[in-house]
Amino acid sequence: MIRKYLGPICLAMALLVGCGDSKDPVEQRRKDLKSDSPAVRARAADELGKAGPAAAASAADDLIVAIEDEHAEVRQMAAQALGQVPPQQHQQVVPALTASLADADPGVRRKAALALSKIGPAAAPAAAQLAQMIRQGDAKDAWWATEALGRMGPHASAAINELMGQLNASQARNRGEAAWALGNIGPGAAPAVGQLAALTGDDDASVRQSAVTALGQIGPAAASARAAVANCTRDSIPAIRISAQRALKQIDGIPLGPND
Repeated sequence: MIRKYLGPICLAMALLVGCGDSKDPVEQRRKDLKSDSPAVRARAADELGKAGPAAAASAADDLIVAIEDEHAEVRQMAAQALGQVPPQQHQQVVPALTASLADADPGVRRKAALALSKIGPAAAPAAAQLAQMIRQGDAKDAWWATEALGRMGPHASAAINELMGQLNASQARNRGEAAWALGNIGPGAAPAVGQLAALTGDDDASVRQSAVTALGQIGPAAASARAAVANCTRDSIPAIRISAQRALKQIDGIPLGPND
């Protein structure tokens, strides 16, 4: 069991000071990605990702090949590792991660979405495929896709309709995540104002919080929801009351102060 965790730790340390007998542990893991053993390939991809951006950057080409491996576990670990590459390689890896959003294995799809969420706005070319993942996947797929879209901010505007659909999800987690993502899009999410206003009365406190915050981020374009937001200044949850007061200022176009 201890050896299971020593591999990634040893690899990360080796990048700085050396570890074990290998003079180039990253190169060894890259070789392992071509092993005949699926377990070895999966472990190599996992350790490259856990070792951080420098290792993932060095092995990016090999990880892009591994993300199409015949074994799902290898594809999962490769997708996760690609989310660690530094910004200068985002353009290189986004197409491979985008394609993996349609993988037959749910674990691969979700690891790819996780990687794209770490890449953030630079993952914007994946927005349409993430929207499709929401339409065609289950609730877990939808949550991970929504998370990635939320990290893109205004660049996720192509998926507004799908995010609005998640505001009606039966799972509170999905409703709250969709409200959060729409808020990050900002004024461009104005078509969702009516639904977000309705969610300010949701039974789940986290959903109410996300809806109120999102309406504030949409700003003056959310003027029609002002009464709903004002009602939340009397919410039983202090954090929601504070968020509602802040959101009212944003909706009224009043600049926020350092204490807001």
